[in-house]
Amino acid sequence: MDYSIDELIITCMARELTGEVLVSSVTALGALAAHLAKRTHAPDLAVLSTPESGMEVTPMPTLTLGQFLTDVQRGVPLTMEDIFDAIFLDRFRIWINPAQIDRYGNVNITAIGPWEAPRVALVGSRGIPEDTSHLSAIFYYLTNHSPRTVVERVDFRSGAGFGPERERYLGSYGAPTRLVTNLGVFDWSGPDHTMRAVSLHPGITPNMVKNSTGFPIDIPEDVPVTEPPSRNDVAIIRAADPLEVRKLEFLAGREAAERLVEIFERERQAMRAAVWPNRARER
Repeated sequence: MDYSIDELIITCMARELTGEVLVSSVTALGALAAHLAKRTHAPDLAVLSTPESGMEVTPMPTLTLGQFLTDVQRGVPLTMEDIFDAIFLDRFRIWINPAQIDRYGNVNITAIGPWEAPRVALVGSRGIPEDTSHLSAIFYYLTNHSPRTVVERVDFRSGAGFGPERERYLGSYGAPTRLVTNLGVFDWSGPDHTMRAVSLHPGITPNMVKNSTGFPIDIPEDVPVTEPPSRNDVAIIRAADPLEVRKLEFLAGREAAERLVEIFERERQAMRAAVWPNRARER
């Protein structure tokens, strides 16, 4: 079965989602993972698409912050209080795409460089402090596993991994559970809760992972190969994201800008075709 790396990552992410929990789909890959899990093995998931469109609508990746979904679908409305209640009750799951992650699972989405004079300012810690102190499963993914993203020490700790502070103040809830990258699947079952390879993707060797990681990483000699997505998995992903918004997460610079313009125009045409007939019928 032919598949792309984005479809392999999404399938690995979907395999981690189970049970009756509220799944936030704030990125294209997160949305598609939630959709795939619900369609295949986890029908009881409640998928939050966007605050505008609410819960339990098809989480089609868009560039317009859910406006397309809001116009053509009616989901179950949720408030931010509802979402934080789900977090505090451990009924919430989210796939987070950090700028940096270290050997103990600390993550950074706040700033690159020293806090006093960062080279790059990012989005800020947002809800990660709550997630990494209340949830029994914390999921991360990276589209580019490199020494710049998988680092010895994060520049700013937006979310807590393992370490003395967790043992003293937080306990096991909120500890990192899984990391899926373009090279493999990882957890923190290595010595002293350090990162360890669970599986490597087809064609990826241990040396490739070691050379792409900013610290010595534990890779078992018998590490298995990641199970590829099935034909059905790929079909579900492609049907849910016909504009291939998911591929933007793998691009940068001019290539990303050109693809963004192309997708936006295609989405605009699709929005007009979907919304105008509905509004005509309402009149």
